Amino acid sequence: MFPDQSSTEPDIEGAIALLQSPDMQIRQFMAYLLGQAGSEQAVEPLIALLEDENVGVRGAAANALGKIGDRRALPYLEKLLLHDNRQVVIWAAFALTCLGEDYFHVLINALRSDDVHIRRSGILALNQLGDKRAIPSLLALRNDLEKRFDGDNTVAEAVARTLAELGYAE
Repeated sequence: MFPDQSSTEPDIEGAIALLQSPDMQIRQFMAYLLGQAGSEQAVEPLIALLEDENVGVRGAAANALGKIGDRRALPYLEKLLLHDNRQVVIWAAFALTCLGEDYFHVLINALRSDDVHIRRSGILALNQLGDKRAIPSLLALRNDLEKRFDGDNTVAEAVARTLAELGYAE
């Protein structure tokens, strides 16, 4: 017989177990899903993931911890503010700001980077944060036509989408 698939409850234990996968994309996606689920049960495993060898996984774990909103993560996230990879710093600042510590300025500073990847991470973090204080800084990037790779949206397109989500209308 088939298991009952009518349940809409996420399999938190299964997702936590997959944080140990050798595949970094699976670890990164599971961190994302656990953040979306908002389960406090995932806090300790996500804190451990902040030490992952892959910076994308670290960033996803920081993002998830911010979304879950458990202040036990504060000291671990604060350490990431000193990380060499600026994208990890952005997601740590995002998470800390979600947890009530105001590192908004770190996200705004990311928009001034010469590196398109850093600017795009900053835009995404500001979009997820939903803080209207970002509008003036985002407006400065409305003509930025740089892309991360062929087929990607421009920075200006990402800004337009974020401004719309923040309720900005000209």
